[in-house]
Amino acid sequence: MKRYILILSFLIPLALSSQQEFVVFFPSDQSYMLHSSKLALNKLIESKQINLVTGLKGYADTNSTHIYNKDLAQNRILDIKHYLFTQGVPITKNIRCQSFGEDFQHEKNLAKNRKVIIQYEGFQAPSITKKQIQNLEIGESLVLKHLNFKPGSEEFRDIAYPVLKDLLAIMLDHKGLHIKIHGHICCAINDSQNLSAQRALKVKNYLIQNGVSSNRLNHVGHGSSKPIHALPEQNDAQMKENRRVEIEITSIKD
Repeated sequence: MKRYILILSFLIPLALSSQQEFVVFFPSDQSYMLHSSKLALNKLIESKQINLVTGLKGYADTNSTHIYNKDLAQNRILDIKHYLFTQGVPITKNIRCQSFGEDFQHEKNLAKNRKVIIQYEGFQAPSITKKQIQNLEIGESLVLKHLNFKPGSEEFRDIAYPVLKDLLAIMLDHKGLHIKIHGHICCAINDSQNLSAQRALKVKNYLIQNGVSSNRLNHVGHGSSKPIHALPEQNDAQMKENRRVEIEITSIKD
């Protein structure tokens, strides 16, 4: 079978994500954010540094009873969780939420106790590695890791663009390379909106808009019919791996 040496120069993160925390503060006896904290949180969201929110910890000061303060801390958690959801921030299905009344070490400055700590996996800046050489036969496929989309959307996340640019460079350098782009989603969801095909088409259109001939490209969506991990997935990591885009080498013309 004809073989083809495909040189990949994907920008591979040395560490794809890291556990981080962000603190949001609240007015006394209130469950809505301080304006300054809201602005800071919006800046973090806009920076696209949040990969996945994994936990929320709510706190209150000592100006009331333990039960009241614990309920207030819980309401603060709910406010932040709802806000993150409305902003399209990915939240793990099994998010751990903890509310504290007076059962924690308080700061002397009471204002510093009126807070929610957002725990999240943050993206680290990708580092360029040496070119990775892959021997792919016609009919073989390659998963495009880190080609991620916004939740429930065909819109790319920022982390996807280094991968797209490298794929584009390969296609422009090797004019005889023809590929099929395969889209997959996770979670045994009924792909009634054909999201998997829309995502594959989005990749195809990116290549076409940047100079790759359309007759070298095909695309298809599989929904969740071809998972890497059996459905239903057991954790977020399996969901991420099932939710993917692959390229298949369909032909190589001289």
